[in-house]
Amino acid sequence: MAERILVVDDSEATLEVIRRNLEKKSYVVLTATNVGDALKIIDNDHFDLVITDIKMPKVSGMELIRHIRENYRQLEVMTITGYPSVDNAVEAVKGGAEEYL
Repeated sequence: MAERILVVDDSEATLEVIRRNLEKKSYVVLTATNVGDALKIIDNDHFDLVITDIKMPKVSGMELIRHIRENYRQLEVMTITGYPSVDNAVEAVKGGAEEYL
């Protein structure tokens, strides 16, 4: 069975690029443009990995990471951002992200 990945980013263009590249590698990919939608998807499906942007309107990717760590400890999380900083990297990893790109 193919691994399942949820990608969360407020940029639909970014979601499309990531989705296409992962599907070419035979992953099953679902996408969400905000944390609220992502939570609904996670609560109703199984995933092996969540890739989330950190900076998003209203609710940040850090809130999503915290929710995953509190409720789905086995679920791996990777963060992505177009605005990298050491502080964000430290916060993401301390919050439970396995990777920060």
